[in-house]
Amino acid sequence: MPLEEEIPLFLTVGFVAIILLFTICIITLWVRNKGNNTPYMMALLHLILLSTAFYFFMNAITELDYNHPMASEENSLQIGIASGFWALSMLSLLATIFQFAKIARKNNKLE
Repeated sequence: MPLEEEIPLFLTVGFVAIILLFTICIITLWVRNKGNNTPYMMALLHLILLSTAFYFFMNAITELDYNHPMASEENSLQIGIASGFWALSMLSLLATIFQFAKIARKNNKLE
């Protein structure tokens, strides 16, 4: 897909900045709440899977070789792989939310 020359760089820089910010926040919260490892590991897994999906997506939209006979098939495969990793990242995020809700319920019962 043809894009302005700066767009892939802007997308990559923006994505990396947000992922780094989220990673720092998750690790900071994890250090403060040492007893609950599972939800923080799941949150980091979410970021890893999401980053992998972004990698495959960016490959699909930036690696353009119009002379390659199977270019559209390769791009479709890259987008399919990106979609699979994105779906897995969303499932890990959902699992993270359930883990935090479970901890919150446990803490409410203790009060």
